[in-house]
Order: sequence, then C-alpha cells, then structure tokens
Amino acid sequence: MTEKSYVTLALCPICQKESGELLMDRRLKPTFEMHTIVPSSVCKDCKEKYLKKGVMLINPKTGALIVLRWQLYKRMFGKPVPRGRIAFCEQEVLDKINEMNNSNN
Repeated sequence: MTEKSYVTLALCPICQKESGELLMDRRLKPTFEMHTIVPSSVCKDCKEKYLKKGVMLINPKTGALIVLRWQLYKRMFGKPVPRGRIAFCEQEVLDKINEMNNSNN
C-alpha cells in the first residue's frame, strides 16, 4: 500500500526542471506525485530566457505552450501584456498560432 502524499515539488512548464516551489494541499488532489508541472510556476532561468522579452501562452489542461515576443502578443490580441507574462488559453489558440507559424516557414 502506498502512502498518500500531500506535498509535491513544482516543475517549470517550459524546461520541466524543479522551479524551487513546494506545494502542499489536501484539497486539490487525494494525493500528489513527487513532481507536478504547475502552469504558472516558471523557474528563474526560463523567466530570464523567455519571459523577459516574451509572453507564455499555456493551455493548463494539456500543458501545451508557446512563448511569443511581447510586441507580437500585443499586436495579435490587442491587449496589454499580462502581469507575470503568462496567459492561459484554449488549445485552439495555440494550434492556430502554430498553423500560422508553419505557413510562414
């Protein structure tokens, strides 16, 4: 019989390395795995590399993501850059952006 764990280490959704956050909760799930990808928990290295100049669009259900330069984000969506430079979106939005990107190559 395995013991229930109410603690998990957060993984960065971009590089999938530990982000340095520890999560603990009994209400979210009956038990946690050792590591959990948290859509809004980007590690310091990825923040510096990707979010300094961009915005991450992520589907929290699938974990699929794209990082756009913030200027392109503002042009595409006509909205200010979100706080934390992370925006949640549906899979169809990511698929459409990928489709547009592939047709330009």
